[in-house]
Amino acid sequence: MAIFLKDRKAVTGKAPGSLIHLGTKKIEKPLIKLINYTTENFTEPEPETLEDCLPYLAEDTVSWINIYGLHDSGIIQKLGDLFEIHGLLLEDMLNTDQRPKITETEKQLVLILKILEYDEKNKRLSAEQISLILDDTYLITLQERVGSYFEPIRDRIRKNSGRLRRKGADYLAYALLDTIVDNYLIIIETLGSIIEKTEAQIFNKEQPKGLMQEIYKHKTEINFLRKSIRPVKEIIHRLIENESGLIADDNLKYFHDLNDLIIQAAESIEIYQMMLNDQMTIYHAHLDSKANEIMKVLTVLSAFFIPLTFVAGVYGMNFDNLPELHFKYGYLFFWILMVMITLSLVVYFKRRKWF
Repeated sequence: MAIFLKDRKAVTGKAPGSLIHLGTKKIEKPLIKLINYTTENFTEPEPETLEDCLPYLAEDTVSWINIYGLHDSGIIQKLGDLFEIHGLLLEDMLNTDQRPKITETEKQLVLILKILEYDEKNKRLSAEQISLILDDTYLITLQERVGSYFEPIRDRIRKNSGRLRRKGADYLAYALLDTIVDNYLIIIETLGSIIEKTEAQIFNKEQPKGLMQEIYKHKTEINFLRKSIRPVKEIIHRLIENESGLIADDNLKYFHDLNDLIIQAAESIEIYQMMLNDQMTIYHAHLDSKANEIMKVLTVLSAFFIPLTFVAGVYGMNFDNLPELHFKYGYLFFWILMVMITLSLVVYFKRRKWF
């Protein structure tokens, strides 16, 4: 299977809006969590079905419905029926390879983006799709599996710390997006440190085995980050510019700050992408330099042995009339000649600074 695309054979030829899950089943059974709060009150019931959440939806409260597990198309269809979500948007939510996007409907803002995770132990980058459905009084999030990404936000709601309980669903959406983008920056920082350490290894005399494979792996990871993060710039920008009224004017400053963070993340990815390209270029240049050094040594050695071999070849011929063959000190003369040739070449190479 391709790294950047999921297998789409299951949806080939199907009608638009067909609810078919594209991806891996990550939990056995879908799970629904609900948090309902106002400035003074808080409740965290345990709904069995989406219908159990409906009584908590009121104008004077904020409800956060979190659905874990995307493989059950039945619960997604029920979600669309209860909250009037178009089938094409539901189809996008089930496609875990969906490009990050934002869609504005008459009543809602629908966001689809990626939660990224880097396993430092196994040195592996993974992604999970999350969808956010924002209304005036509620926020629905859909995730592939149960995770602890947003547990700090739940704790802030439970303890009534910060602004969350005093703000609306739009500020809750901001808090989730802020957590996701902060995690982007942490992963970029982690990968960036590894990439910078790799650069130092390129110039070592003894390069570790598999260095080129390591550089190419980092290049693939950075490309994956770029694919997942770059469209989020457009999402945040459209949230700031949208005219739906779902984002309160006094909360726009938080989204502007979030926009600065995602720009920083995108720029950092571009920097590390260029750095990896430079590393590959330097690596090949270093290999060429080492090959040239080897060829230089071999050439110098050849330069020494070619005249010596020539002299030895001349006096090794089987002709009777070679006068020097009958000299009393011919053997000594031969070695003196060899030494003189060698010393002359050494002086010549030194003057030319060839070694």
